[in-house]
Amino acid sequence: MLVFSAAFPFFNNVDERRHFDLVMKYASGHVPRGAELISPATLPYLARYASPEFLAAPESFEGGYYGPLWTHPAEEVAPTLAKIEEIWSTTPNQECLQPPLYYVVAAAWFHIGQWIGAKDGTALYWVRFLNVAFIAALVRLAYVAARIVFPDQVAMRLGVPLPVAFIPQNAFYGIDNDVLSPICFGITFICLVRWFREDQPSVSLGIATGLAIAAAYFTKLSNLPLIFVATVAIAYWCFSRARSRNLRGAIPALIALVCCAAVPIAAWMLWVKSHFGDLTGAASKAQLLGWTAKPFSNWWSHPIFSFSGLWTFLSELLASFWRGEFMWHAHTIGSKAMDVFYVLSSLGFFLIAIAALLWNRTKNVDQAQRRALWIAGASFIAAIGFLGFLSLQFDFGTYINPSRERPYFFQGRLMAGAMIPLVLPTLAGIVVIITISDFFANSVAFASAYNWFHM
Repeated sequence: MLVFSAAFPFFNNVDERRHFDLVMKYASGHVPRGAELISPATLPYLARYASPEFLAAPESFEGGYYGPLWTHPAEEVAPTLAKIEEIWSTTPNQECLQPPLYYVVAAAWFHIGQWIGAKDGTALYWVRFLNVAFIAALVRLAYVAARIVFPDQVAMRLGVPLPVAFIPQNAFYGIDNDVLSPICFGITFICLVRWFREDQPSVSLGIATGLAIAAAYFTKLSNLPLIFVATVAIAYWCFSRARSRNLRGAIPALIALVCCAAVPIAAWMLWVKSHFGDLTGAASKAQLLGWTAKPFSNWWSHPIFSFSGLWTFLSELLASFWRGEFMWHAHTIGSKAMDVFYVLSSLGFFLIAIAALLWNRTKNVDQAQRRALWIAGASFIAAIGFLGFLSLQFDFGTYINPSRERPYFFQGRLMAGAMIPLVLPTLAGIVVIITISDFFANSVAFASAYNWFHM
């Protein structure tokens, strides 16, 4: 994680410029109140430290790459830097509607870096290196989840964290809010499992569950289907307790859960509506990107309703969930063979796990474990279904990804929140294979003259 975060130059093709701009806005104490322009404080970083290597090959330039601008005399590059800053100063940041949690944490981390002397390009990498702490926390959460779900199976307790630790998802090598989603919903998932394992849930468990749900919402809107799964799981728990006339003692915990989740989420939604025009801000982002809502009657002509279209959606989504979306010299980083492996293993092991749950439904097995795995499976299905649903709604106009030709939200990082639930029912002992593949696929970045090793 640390190695590739340092090896890749700035700024990657997954909106890293705009996410870093939001970090800078929050670092200055400013909460965006609309689709604002790139901040003046961000412009010097965008101009001075950007690499063309993600979206253009050397042969695209006469004489090859010019080289990192910071290595050239200041007077030589000053006109170029001024021109780049002028262009970006008039560019709106469509990520301004993103919930604030990641950016608040990253902004605090940025200030710590400034305090210890991380300046200029080093400050950029300092913000990226925050992901190392996030991944360490995620691996720990994966272990805790496995220990609760599989208390008597040492192999599973040790095996579940491994794919999480070595996942080649390159969104974790950049500055973006996707890396926080699996942590927030991972905590939510652990809390849900505890609800089904404890005879009498405590108020503290209700508070922890509510705050974790709120944190998932405050991280990224693509976590909405996972929050829906959590809500359904709690509703099912309440219904089963009510049937056995054993709900009264859990009411304080349920009240704590609802207050800690619903109040902050509702407050943020009202704030967003007052500044962006709708409860989530999605309408203003769609307008900024040139997307238009399609009539319901036009949804049914979407290619996702054909076998080839559905396979395109699922295969691209699952492959990018594991490997990410980084490009290098205008080509997606990765291996076609590994993409096939990611897709077939994810679908195959998931279906096997579901079949096993159905087969064992009448046997004497740990019911809490079964329910935990059903929640995990439902999270995976809900995340995919949500992105498929979004794909139906819009005419993407001239936008590139998604586009009219490929009208799919198949960016796997958008379902990163389901990482721990996905790994639990689909664990496979192939960590070494994906790790070796990740190293060779991403090793192209080590030669970049724009990266941290050359500063």
